[in-house]
Amino acid sequence: MHIDVITTREGLNGLRQNWDDLYEKDPEAQFFLSWTFLSSYLRRFEGAWSILAARSGPQGSPYVALLPLRLRTRLNKKTGFCHNEINMGANYAADYTGIVCAPGFADRAIPALAKHLMKMNWAKLHLENLRMSEKRRRLLLDNLADKRLTAQRMQRVNKTDNVDNCICPATNLPGDWDAYLEQKISSNTRQKIRRFLRKLDGSDEFRITHADASTIDRDIGIILEMWRIKWAPRKGNLLPGLLRSNRILFKDAFESGTLFLPILWHHDKPLAGLAFLVDPVKKAMLFHLAGRDETANEIPPGLVLHAYCIRRAIEQGFRSYDFLRGNESYKYSFGVEETRIHCVLIKTRTGRNLGDRLDARSVASVLEQATKFHEAGKLANAENAYRQILEIDPRHPRTLYGLGQLLAAKRDHWSAADTFGSLVEIAPKSIKAWSRLAVELHALSRHAEAADAFRKVLELNPELPGAQYGLGRCLAELRQIDEAAKVLSAVQDRSEGPVDPLLRAKARMQLQKLKQDANPCYIRRDPVKAESPMFAHASANASILSLAKGPISTGPAG
Repeated sequence: MHIDVITTREGLNGLRQNWDDLYEKDPEAQFFLSWTFLSSYLRRFEGAWSILAARSGPQGSPYVALLPLRLRTRLNKKTGFCHNEINMGANYAADYTGIVCAPGFADRAIPALAKHLMKMNWAKLHLENLRMSEKRRRLLLDNLADKRLTAQRMQRVNKTDNVDNCICPATNLPGDWDAYLEQKISSNTRQKIRRFLRKLDGSDEFRITHADASTIDRDIGIILEMWRIKWAPRKGNLLPGLLRSNRILFKDAFESGTLFLPILWHHDKPLAGLAFLVDPVKKAMLFHLAGRDETANEIPPGLVLHAYCIRRAIEQGFRSYDFLRGNESYKYSFGVEETRIHCVLIKTRTGRNLGDRLDARSVASVLEQATKFHEAGKLANAENAYRQILEIDPRHPRTLYGLGQLLAAKRDHWSAADTFGSLVEIAPKSIKAWSRLAVELHALSRHAEAADAFRKVLELNPELPGAQYGLGRCLAELRQIDEAAKVLSAVQDRSEGPVDPLLRAKARMQLQKLKQDANPCYIRRDPVKAESPMFAHASANASILSLAKGPISTGPAG
């Protein structure tokens, strides 16, 4: 069994026919594992999602199992170290997760997928909302057992309402509405449903509309606003993100033809609405969200809408009406049976990634955080983050530049010079990299190498007085007096382009020092006091590095 890893939109699109075939044949597949749902949802996380695809034949053979995953990068703010977490691909939007697998291949494919997971770099694996048979779940978990890891089954009970979100009620629908009423629900509920549906069907006051292209935005707005009013006190700061996420979900489902959104009206006033995800392959309606006007009492909107939707589902040949996660009491009025899903957290004992290195896809987010630490002066944290990146990509230009800056600030000039030396090999046309290297070499009194680095800066841009000054200083230290005087005079006498007056003054002082060294009888008449060696070095470097601010660039002008 071979495992391929699909990480691109092109690759995902190319999977569609294979995925749809697997989905149709797999008796355990459910809507949240469909290509239709996942291809839409995963686009929100470009660069972070992947599909582990198992095949039993040579390259190009059809895949027999698919496991959608999503990567997250987590930060320890105290240390600056990062680790990776892997979630099931549709976590936080999907009530169910799992693996799509062709019948007859689970025994081979699922262990192969698990073994590939063990080769990946992560510290936590969140197996949330697994809706899988006991056999498949054991094939997955048993092959993730390792002395480096711990596994914990997680409870998902909402303590406020005492709702267990690992219990999922659903009703299997018979082929006839009257059969459903007689077989599935109590006589009291049956009488209520019949009475209120008769009232609805023959009413001029009440009506139910279905969202279509002309009303979809209005109807989504209605149901989400009702939902917001009810849940705002409970959801707090999470509310804006939840509203945004559900709006995107509904729009995507509508565009793919998998959204059913009925709204109950009293004249022109909306009383309630339900949002369903519709699975035409598995013939299932999945109840996702409800909104209702809590002040309305003309008719029991929840009972009426669910009864109306179940009747419609039966008429259209659907086989399942699924209330998804949560054992809220009202769901049991509709003749449901329970299914239990499982949440398992697997994590490393050390808290660090397997393989003790980051997933390569984390580089951008870790660099962003390292830069924030660096700018805030948290140098130890920044260095830890920079070095984690270099463990997986030793030639990452921006990270080398940031680490070099940090080492220079710590006065670790040997390490800084080595770092910038590596950088100029990767980015040979970067002015900033060569400038930084020149300064660090000069700080180490490696004047000949520093002079060569300054010459490289001037080769890339001859109009940089700071680099000219640095070169002049190095030549003076090397006792190449005539050449040093020529270079420093060019800075002092420069008439074209802006020159920092302080830099011009420093060049003049260096020239005077050269004359004094050449003629001990020479008396300097400049009223400016000579620089002390330490001040001269620090102030010269500040002048030179004025041209090396900002992030590294590997382009010709970088």
